[in-house]
Amino acid sequence: MVADPGLLMLLVPDGQKLTSPEVTAWVDAASEDGVRLQPLTDSQFMALGPEALKYGGLVLPDLLHPIATDALLKAVRDYTTAGGNTLLVHDFGIFALDGNQKPTYAIPRAKLSDLAGVDYGLYDALREKSTVVGPVTAMRSTLRALQVPPGKSIPYVAKDAPPVSPATASAASSAEAPSTYLAESTPTELAAGSLPGGAAMPGDVLDAYSGYLLGQLKYSSFVTRGAFNGKTLATSPRAGLVAGLNKVGRGQVLFVNLPLTYLKVVRTDGLPLHGFLHYFAHNVLQLAQLSPVPNAVPGLTLDWHLDSFTAQQPTLTLEKLGIFDHGPFSIDMTTGPDAVTDGDGKGWNLDNNPVAQDILRRFAKKGHAIGSHGGWNHDYYGLNANESNRATFLPYLEQNVASIKRAVSHPLRPYLGLTSSTPHGVPDAFLPMAQKVKALIDWAFGPPMRQYSPPVGNNPTWAMDWLEQQGVVAVYFGGHTGLGPTRQYRDGQLRNPNLWVFPVTPAGQYATFEEFQVNQVPKQEVINWYRDSVDFAVRHNTTRMIYMHPNGANVWPDVLQDLLAYAKAKGSEQFRWYTMTRLADFMTSRQAVAWTEKRDAAGVSQFTASHPDSLHEMVWLLPKTRYAGRPESTDANVTVSDRDTHWAVKAGNTRRASFMAPTFGGASLP
Repeated sequence: MVADPGLLMLLVPDGQKLTSPEVTAWVDAASEDGVRLQPLTDSQFMALGPEALKYGGLVLPDLLHPIATDALLKAVRDYTTAGGNTLLVHDFGIFALDGNQKPTYAIPRAKLSDLAGVDYGLYDALREKSTVVGPVTAMRSTLRALQVPPGKSIPYVAKDAPPVSPATASAASSAEAPSTYLAESTPTELAAGSLPGGAAMPGDVLDAYSGYLLGQLKYSSFVTRGAFNGKTLATSPRAGLVAGLNKVGRGQVLFVNLPLTYLKVVRTDGLPLHGFLHYFAHNVLQLAQLSPVPNAVPGLTLDWHLDSFTAQQPTLTLEKLGIFDHGPFSIDMTTGPDAVTDGDGKGWNLDNNPVAQDILRRFAKKGHAIGSHGGWNHDYYGLNANESNRATFLPYLEQNVASIKRAVSHPLRPYLGLTSSTPHGVPDAFLPMAQKVKALIDWAFGPPMRQYSPPVGNNPTWAMDWLEQQGVVAVYFGGHTGLGPTRQYRDGQLRNPNLWVFPVTPAGQYATFEEFQVNQVPKQEVINWYRDSVDFAVRHNTTRMIYMHPNGANVWPDVLQDLLAYAKAKGSEQFRWYTMTRLADFMTSRQAVAWTEKRDAAGVSQFTASHPDSLHEMVWLLPKTRYAGRPESTDANVTVSDRDTHWAVKAGNTRRASFMAPTFGGASLP
């Protein structure tokens, strides 16, 4: 390894297969966030010695590494106290080897408790009660810094306590009646206003992680004991400290008392892993970031689901209101003649419905992305397709996709090619022309059908496999809620590497107009959530996906118009609407970017970047807290702008770029 101050090290056991999902989940999460992470074995890390301090930081993951030798733990401790920054996650090194070389809990506490800043892994004292399950709470402002978008957290209410309104929730204590063994301990202070280093912002609210249709979520954590003197980020009313930043010698430790790897790889809940990794990389380390959005312009994806014929008149009404003059949006239709049961005649019947065909064609001409919404009969497919009945329900998928293609794509479309964002092998001088030719082909012959949303959120794995084979690149997803575009980690595997899944972002327990209306969510709360979602995307230079149906939107058109007007008022350089396919293509292209950072003795960082096709739309964001002066480049294909808290370095339509930036403590550029 060549020393790189922007590269994170992921510590894995000797002999660990680096293609295992437990490893790639971290590598992919870092890549999606825009930072770089490289797996490093125990032996490699110990061999680095003090040279390890020349890298960005050290990640000690859960699930991968529950057993650690004393020599390795000493190396980790030496690295940290000498000035290294360490992300310590849950069960890393929780077991020691007994005289028979069998793993056992260390007594009386986990051996890295000193780094965490609290005692945990208290199996000797608590036995089976050393881990507990409960909500995870934090101040709302902290959760936003952890990349939890509006609607993925709700005001925390202690068990059996009366509901707390958002206006008074910030004063509420999270001191739910603890178990006896916890009451006898000295857990981290749980009341939000008294957390060391975590004082509440004015008007801030104590929130808990929540889920779509689920409400307050519960997570497993080790019970912790002892007063935590660092900066508390998150707590559990039953376990104590869930996450905190602790100073150790000249270094820092971000301790996260959650099974992040397990949640992402097995439980389709990747938001905690992504959020804490982001916090470590950006809030703790101030690393340079490759922006996760094109041209570093944030935005949202709005996915319309056209389920049945009852949506036809509402769609036409919304079209007359000019709703679809905004966007572009993703628009997915269930096309069969039936909608609930076979033979009910309630479906769009697209093949025999010229009005619906014209709707889709007009949408396609406006630049909206048209896709398939599952399997021909919305409710029947959504409620009945499962892992064991592929033979029955695959024809439903096939018919729906074929119907969409007949409506919006010219028969020659499959033979035209040019489906990538930048065709491979085109000389640099002709890159802009090649991109224009692709856009012209899409306009003249109709767009390819490359996105999909499942009815009722039902995505059997065989359906995802088939969709990937058909060239679909973007899929609405019911797991990993609250994340931006991500890979499909599911049931312990990384499936369908050519697909990007778009998790839904809810507003608390609900996500659509129909749900808001049926459950009597006040209209103003919905308006505020949509506006907050726009603001979150802009503030964090990110994207999220929301979805709706024409039927419910037609009941509250003023709410929808407010969202569109609020987004438009941000300006096109501050906010844009993105289709799922647009972002999927960008993320796929972005994966091919290779970049490094080297720092000289004067403290100047030299960045180099390359791409096999083009660096078009790639932007690096350099925080001014780390990079002291305006980046410069002798490369004519690089432009630099001031983004208030960051320098934005944008690559041109080229395959290679380089630039340099002074860091604090280093010399200024000449």
